[in-house]
Amino acid sequence: MAAVEFASRKPELGMEKVINPRRQDSGYASPCDSPRLTVQLNDGNEIPQIALGVYKAPNGQETEEAVIAALDAGYRHIDSAARYANEEACGRALKKWLQKTGTPRSEVFITTKLWDADHGYEATFNALCDSLKKFQLDYFDLYLIHSPSDDKEKRIASWRALETAQRLGKVRSIGVSNFGVNHLEELLAETSVVPAVNQIEVHPFLQRQDLVDVCRQHGIAIEAYSPLARGNKLEDPVIGKLAEKYGKTPAQILLNWNAAKGNIVLPKSLTAHRIKSNFESFDFELSPEDVQVIDNLEEGYITGSLHKTED
Repeated sequence: MAAVEFASRKPELGMEKVINPRRQDSGYASPCDSPRLTVQLNDGNEIPQIALGVYKAPNGQETEEAVIAALDAGYRHIDSAARYANEEACGRALKKWLQKTGTPRSEVFITTKLWDADHGYEATFNALCDSLKKFQLDYFDLYLIHSPSDDKEKRIASWRALETAQRLGKVRSIGVSNFGVNHLEELLAETSVVPAVNQIEVHPFLQRQDLVDVCRQHGIAIEAYSPLARGNKLEDPVIGKLAEKYGKTPAQILLNWNAAKGNIVLPKSLTAHRIKSNFESFDFELSPEDVQVIDNLEEGYITGSLHKTED
């Protein structure tokens, strides 16, 4: 299948191999029965390459239904954050779905994040434990610092708290979000664990190549939030022509391009049919020429508000 060929592409410099995961024992697969893709992190853990993002999703039934719809569609990765204030809803949905399907907890990858108000060693550790309670979980698969503190001592202390939590088994992989080159170099110089990921805004109109290159050099995977540029570029004529050429939607072209770079993509939706459509973005392969055409769309277009990345 095309998805297998896509998964076997040679990864970019500094990235671990992108591999095909096994079918889940529960029998729940994607609607088109294509294999899910994972990326191997620098700590040896595997992360599903597409996640449901729940930014600004309410902490109630709508979000629960969206998470369950995503898991039914084949997603095995949910990306939340303390700041989103919906960890309880995500946890309830996960619990319901695992009970409904008999799927082991280990088959679903759960990410959440530390908010800015909780920087510092003790505050960070306590915040992680609070998030575990909200999710009703014993461990997270990935825990991120949502954005770097302006206080260097707190930045380092927060990271050391994550290292402790990892040693204690409360989280399997640890990483950062919205960190720039200076922030990363500081962590690498003063702490012992290299971040597994850096979650930043990346899409064809904001490619962050200098920052991405530094992450690659250190084996830090890129998680791309706002991979659809919050929907603001879906009518771009270049993307539209490619969508027509491949018989796909503009959103599917944007997601496929990002994954082709080896990035983990985090599209957000609360609508079941869009959740399903986003998941079906990887059963085709963009030609190298078309990837280059999309590369040329770079314009430094920022949609997010957490950019402290000092490129």
